[in-house]
Amino acid sequence: MAQKQSLAALEKIARSFRALSETTRLMLLQELKSGPKSVNELVEICGLSQANVSKQLAVLRDEGFLNREQRGTTAIYSIGDPMVLELCKLMCDGMNRRAKERAIHFSI
Repeated sequence: MAQKQSLAALEKIARSFRALSETTRLMLLQELKSGPKSVNELVEICGLSQANVSKQLAVLRDEGFLNREQRGTTAIYSIGDPMVLELCKLMCDGMNRRAKERAIHFSI
């Protein structure tokens, strides 16, 4: 059986989940899944303001989910911890499974 986490560890885990609780952040992760992108590219793809994109990227970076590389005046972001994509896949797989179960249940 797994050892219980300390309160400090549980608080860190909760902060990480909060970082993933914003639609815009999930959209940015989805776009970065295909490879590194600049802030300007993400602004154009997502149709959001530069300030909003930068703010949301900073939250994901602070939690260790993203890397940031400065190339002159351009900031390039990439997935820093592939675990975040695995976590999102687990969530999507679970949602798809539950939707399928409900569809089977209601079709009887």
